[in-house]
Amino acid sequence: MLKKWNVGGYLNALAAVLGLAGTILTIVSGMVSTDNPLTNTALIAAAGFGGVVLCLLAIFAPSRWGNFDMLGSVSILGAIALYCYTFGAAVAQRVMLIAGLFSFNSANEAGWSVFYVSAAAWVCLLLGCVLLVVSGFVKSVKEG
Repeated sequence: MLKKWNVGGYLNALAAVLGLAGTILTIVSGMVSTDNPLTNTALIAAAGFGGVVLCLLAIFAPSRWGNFDMLGSVSILGAIALYCYTFGAAVAQRVMLIAGLFSFNSANEAGWSVFYVSAAAWVCLLLGCVLLVVSGFVKSVKEG
């Protein structure tokens, strides 16, 4: 199966790994400190893991129906949307913490730990989105 993959397939696989890492780090960022919990963790986790499943679907659909098929394209769009939701929901809940860290509460060690884990999660999710956008324009499987 790996022999049939082209650039898009590898980019989708890398986006799935980055999305999984970003989702796990987002969940961990809510558990680092009891002072800074992440509300709606289950919904955020479901969105992130749903994005990973859609990335996997975007890998395997072109193997069956060819490059640029409707199911693969829609699953890439869905994965981007779910990764963006996971990113946006996590950022929206961390804005006040980050504002405090960079202004009046810079000695908050637990807050900085949450910030570092959250920043790593956001980088993974955003890189996953960028890779999905690029993979949408290149062939996922070798034909012929």
